[in-house]
Amino acid sequence: LIIDDSAFQRRIIRSLVRDAGYETEEAENGRAGLEKIAARKPDCILTDLLMPDMGGLELLESLRELAAAIPVIIITGNIQDSVRQRCLELGAAAVVNKPVRQEELLPAIEKALGDIVV
Repeated sequence: LIIDDSAFQRRIIRSLVRDAGYETEEAENGRAGLEKIAARKPDCILTDLLMPDMGGLELLESLRELAAAIPVIIITGNIQDSVRQRCLELGAAAVVNKPVRQEELLPAIEKALGDIVV
């Protein structure tokens, strides 16, 4: 599930992820993403950090409250160590920089999916 308020960013991420053989769904913010998660639990969530309505940190907190064991990869242009640390403390599987690069995103997805305990 790709969650980003920018249709342009969703299109870029969708292209990278689909080219690697993964299926995708999309949402334009965290609230819409939670609705999609409730309807069909995704294997992995790729979400922007800063979005109107509900951003990546709020999404992580909501998923933690729901005890949803879905790996979340935060995608952000914010490179501050304190922000990255907070994301990881809230349970993010990885934090990936914008602009998104295939060589950074795909290994993060593969690791996150590999860390799932069935």
